[in-house]
Amino acid sequence: MLKTPTNHGRLAVVVTSVFGFLTTSAAADELLASNGPLSSTPAAHETGADLVWAVPQGAAAGVSAYATLDYRLAERFEVSASSIDSVVVYGYQQGAIAGPTIDFLGVELWDGQPGQPGSTRVSGDVSTNGLDSAEFTNTYVALHGVSFTTDRPVYALTAANLGWSVGAGEYWLVWSMGGSIDGGPYSPYLGDDADPTDGNALQLVLGSWRPANNRTEDGVQVSLPFEVYGATACAADCDGDGSLTIFDFLCFQNAYSAGESSADCDGDGSVTSDDFTCFQASFMAGCG
Repeated sequence: MLKTPTNHGRLAVVVTSVFGFLTTSAAADELLASNGPLSSTPAAHETGADLVWAVPQGAAAGVSAYATLDYRLAERFEVSASSIDSVVVYGYQQGAIAGPTIDFLGVELWDGQPGQPGSTRVSGDVSTNGLDSAEFTNTYVALHGVSFTTDRPVYALTAANLGWSVGAGEYWLVWSMGGSIDGGPYSPYLGDDADPTDGNALQLVLGSWRPANNRTEDGVQVSLPFEVYGATACAADCDGDGSLTIFDFLCFQNAYSAGESSADCDGDGSVTSDDFTCFQASFMAGCG
């Protein structure tokens, strides 16, 4: 239960004492969450590139995220309170030897496991193309034991300028891909030169979520590579504009006076004088 503060006057003193402090910008483009590395066999390809094998022998080389058939993939991650600016997933199409052929990437964020009661989409839209860039990763996917084929180049696919504000907790990243040629797109899965990495990746097929496996029969639920970038929320940037100014003090003063949970700077569950001491220290330290 948050307690209503009574010593509002001290905050006014704090505002006056630091008003001359230089404006600073909040940090951005931090790596907030990731799953990897993409390849556990660097430089194993005959060209000197990294290699991702379909493992074990006889397994599929990747997991389909074919948007035209409404196939989707999902992976779980945890973050602190943050603003998510971009996400990176990895994909390939068999036969893409002349450059990137993946031209569609839809992404969205869920607050729980997709398909489970109570889970909802909180940001993004997997049906909207958010592809910002497709960059070759110097990595090839190949069937187990093969180290010379170059028909499955892996691309890092970025969806940028997302602006997803999230509280601390567990989320699911959902994505779908489309391409200009037949054969996928697929996401490579994590593993070594013998076995896949056990994971909790999901795949939407024919309207139902199921484990994303490395093969249809007797497959292993795999782990898919991805990265989430943005900025961890800064306690001093009360108005969320990315800069520290006098308006952040006014924002905090209002929240503090109202006993709102956003004024609980030290995270102890109560709004007390310790919180504006915490806020002052955070402001002086900056958000860089």
